[in-house]
Amino acid sequence: IKSKRHYDISSKERFEILKKFCNYGLEHWGSDSIGVNKTRRFLCEWFGFLHRYIPVGLLEVLPQRINDRPPFFRGRDDLETLMASPNSNDWIKLR
Repeated sequence: IKSKRHYDISSKERFEILKKFCNYGLEHWGSDSIGVNKTRRFLCEWFGFLHRYIPVGLLEVLPQRINDRPPFFRGRDDLETLMASPNSNDWIKLR
């Protein structure tokens, strides 16, 4: 915020953030079936918001306004396209 820059995070960096989230969830709730289900539930809820993220490198106008509807776009790689999909079946393909 202080430097007033826009960071263009790659899909691999975003995927690493998701991995950390899962590891922290399993560490917090445990790796038994209850902990896995809670981590999965929160991850799916988070994906409901994350799929709306448009990478800065693909935006036409900066800064993006929060009330703008995200346009359909094709990611710079397959991972980015899967992360942007509103279809939950595509989120399952992320591994």
